[in-house]
Amino acid sequence: MKKTIARSFIATALLLTVTSCGADGKQTNPATDGCAELLGKSGMEWAQKEAGGEELERSGVSLHSAREEYYRQMDPWDPEASRWESELCTMSAGTPGDRKFLKLEFGPSSLPFDFDDKKKPDGVVTITNEDVKLHVTKDFKGVTHFGIYVKCKIPGTSPRQGNITPLAGVLTDTLTEGASQTTHLTHLLHSTRVMVDSLGCENNPSIPSHPPA
Repeated sequence: MKKTIARSFIATALLLTVTSCGADGKQTNPATDGCAELLGKSGMEWAQKEAGGEELERSGVSLHSAREEYYRQMDPWDPEASRWESELCTMSAGTPGDRKFLKLEFGPSSLPFDFDDKKKPDGVVTITNEDVKLHVTKDFKGVTHFGIYVKCKIPGTSPRQGNITPLAGVLTDTLTEGASQTTHLTHLLHSTRVMVDSLGCENNPSIPSHPPA
């Protein structure tokens, strides 16, 4: 596991295999990973279409597993503790030497909600509302990372927790590079809304459907 880093939004990959059983008690295909849970039907269709019809390999933890990991990191809440994100979804396609991927990660942030107040960070920060910030940046390879920070107050923590340790998420995508920034942020916002609902944030942060025009 790695710390959440605002500049590159790199996080750990937690790969779990979950199976389910049908009505007859026999094992069926692996249960849904975080991809379908976060992106929904329209998001999955978008990714598949943008991949040009190639078969997508998927991995990641379920929304339930990510929620449990989030609560483990926040109990007890320590404002100075290291944090990491869970990799809920990775979809990839292509040859071994030229694989393209779409990745979604969420977790408690190692940076406060106002991380951009004292020092201008790389990329562009957009204040969506009092609870949500978007942060779009590129790494040294030229890959764009679409990040989000949300004030999410976890039950049982200090009133300051939502500001000091917000929810952080990032969508990193080389699979659908032709899609617009607005499209990427729209899918990130949808996924964030699903994550917020799962976490049960006490302050009920408002997650918009689309990024500011």
